[in-house]
Amino acid sequence: MKSIALTGSIGSGKTLICSVFEQLGIPVFIADKEALKCYNNIRFLEEIASEFGSEVLDNKKLNKKALANIVFNDSNKLDKLNSMIHPKVLEMYLRQQEQHHNSPYTIMESAIIFEIGWEKKFDGIICIDSPKEVSIQRAMNRDKMSYEEVEQRFRNQLTNEEKVRRSDFVIHHDNKTMLLPQILEIHKMITTE
Repeated sequence: MKSIALTGSIGSGKTLICSVFEQLGIPVFIADKEALKCYNNIRFLEEIASEFGSEVLDNKKLNKKALANIVFNDSNKLDKLNSMIHPKVLEMYLRQQEQHHNSPYTIMESAIIFEIGWEKKFDGIICIDSPKEVSIQRAMNRDKMSYEEVEQRFRNQLTNEEKVRRSDFVIHHDNKTMLLPQILEIHKMITTE
């Protein structure tokens, strides 16, 4: 079974495209969603509070906004948080992948595959190429974030051009190009390789 990563910037349309792969019967692992499960573990939350301060907890629950304000304004703190959570997420993905041994491939969706050096862990990488302004508008509408907050997230990620250059497959999500034919072609390429 192949292991495929799907990446793209914030607001690029990863969730939508993952839902199409799921309709094709491909198991999809959403890294951010699965990481949230770690944040429900009280021991892990205590580690986070010990590292980033008690303000990241609110009644023994993660205060996501407080943590985001800390890590997205300090690259060293973001790196530290990543080093704490990413091994747990990868382990969860590998466990989930074992459950889908009849599938030709599985997908891990994550915006930061390249940023955390995971590109070698996959048999192929799909990048969603979406114009920055389109992505910013999508993220603002979806997450009720300000332009500046979305822009800050962009600064913590590689440029889309760099992600496209380093990927094996590209899906253009520019609100002009049809998505389904691109997804079906990539699906065919992966399953016939």
